[in-house]
Amino acid sequence: MEHLFKRILVIQGLAFISAGVFSTPLTSLSHDTTGNSSAKLSVRTILTEKLVSFNATYERNSVTLHWNINALNFSNHFDIERSTDGINFEKVGEARQETSALNGFYFDDNFKASLARNNDLYYRLKQTDANQQAVYSKILIVRSFNSKSVQAISVTPDPSINDIAVNVQLKQSSYVVMKVMGKDGSEILRKSTEANDGENRYELKGTNRLLPGDYTLEIIVNSNERMTLHLIKS
Repeated sequence: MEHLFKRILVIQGLAFISAGVFSTPLTSLSHDTTGNSSAKLSVRTILTEKLVSFNATYERNSVTLHWNINALNFSNHFDIERSTDGINFEKVGEARQETSALNGFYFDDNFKASLARNNDLYYRLKQTDANQQAVYSKILIVRSFNSKSVQAISVTPDPSINDIAVNVQLKQSSYVVMKVMGKDGSEILRKSTEANDGENRYELKGTNRLLPGDYTLEIIVNSNERMTLHLIKS
């Protein structure tokens, strides 16, 4: 049986609700996820010019986060935080300069299989500046599908900070459509492509210049699996 669910998050002038159809039952999802509650996060955000990239690769029972910064004098210590509702985060590990890869940092988050099967996973990076104030990254959302054609989709849906980035992990070559639509359903941007087996990363150029308003981001694979994000840019 397929299940539809939604989550809402308000973060520094940007709200998004993620909705999607899962191919696995959500029998252990016991709390209300209809979007009836929201929380404002009064946090500072890592500046765009410092955080160059932030993406994820999903494997069974684990997510590997990859990120890079271009500020040499920025703190080399990161706390990695995870959430299953986009609101309440907990620390799951940390990364320092000595654990960074040649082209950036990485962190492996290992968890029970039921965690990703029953929830979207939300990640953010935390640093502490010279004044001992917390500074956070944009949020990265990971959804596992484990269907015939789709392993997972991960998105950084934050046009208030920079362009929307999408990573589609496929088990076979597939047709991928990414659309941004206005509140009235009009299509503002569309990217359609033949994607190969494995990781396929895309950047929706120009989405950081969207005017304030309500938008919908939809990612569709083979007209079957899809992930939908409702965005509010203020």
